[in-house]
Amino acid sequence: MAAARVRQLAPHLYLIVLAPPINGFQDFVGAWLVDGPDAVYLVDVGPAATADQLVDALAALNVGRLDFICLTHIHLDHAGAIGHLVKQYPTAPVVCHPKGVPHIVDPERLWQGTVKTLGATGRAYGRMLPVDPARIATERQLASAPFQLLDTPGHSPHHFAIAAARCLFAGEAGGVCLPLPSGDLYLRPATPPRFFLETSLSSIDRLLAASPDALCYGHFGMQPDGASMLAKHREQLLFWKATLAAEADGGGMNSPDFAARWMDLLLAADPLLYGFSQLAPEIQARERGFLLNSVKGFAGYLARRDRSDSETT
Repeated sequence: MAAARVRQLAPHLYLIVLAPPINGFQDFVGAWLVDGPDAVYLVDVGPAATADQLVDALAALNVGRLDFICLTHIHLDHAGAIGHLVKQYPTAPVVCHPKGVPHIVDPERLWQGTVKTLGATGRAYGRMLPVDPARIATERQLASAPFQLLDTPGHSPHHFAIAAARCLFAGEAGGVCLPLPSGDLYLRPATPPRFFLETSLSSIDRLLAASPDALCYGHFGMQPDGASMLAKHREQLLFWKATLAAEADGGGMNSPDFAARWMDLLLAADPLLYGFSQLAPEIQARERGFLLNSVKGFAGYLARRDRSDSETT
């Protein structure tokens, strides 16, 4: 079995890099551990398939207890191992968006939806085990938590970002950011269907108001200029809107392969995607799948916009 790798990125802050059994998913899925003087907690737990890797890494770090297990959202690459972790740490309350709680208590619908959407990748993540509703953090427990929960829908309706001191765990509300061999960054939206642009922009504004020094991404790693990265991503979403709206207005959604063409257009036009060519071939293949899904999210947003316009004219 593959083993997790641990990176200490700041005092009391560790990124546990998990290795799902999926080609091209190296350095992409992880869990954040805060081993601080006020509390010891996780942010995200990765998929069920890597639960043993995470438990072994925590043991190697001598983590005997967790005060909280936090989920930014319930997608299986972020929350799939939660049912395994609550068994290993039976006193740790689970912090989860209220809209996500029913799906971790009874994950069958979440599992079926994941497999339908992601196919083999979803199956490789593994099934989530159910969580006893008594394990969900109460308001009284959260009152003593050394972090703040920010409601940040957009990537999903059940999304929290977690602000702790000057560090912000953004999940996927700030997009996906990958460091490149050149030292540059590859930044892309995570806007799967159904996508609502104004909701995502409002969430980014909420993150910017937190004035983060460091931004910890769900995918992948930490960037010290958190506010600047959020501002770049906000502008990127607006660039995608303008670029793809022009294509849609020109009849660009009339052909069955429009999403692939739009993806290629953005890869050529969006400066934050220019580093795509530096990615390894198997990572490019993974990214093409996610980019295509994000383009489809924008296409759905534009189609709803057009229907709304036609209903008011």
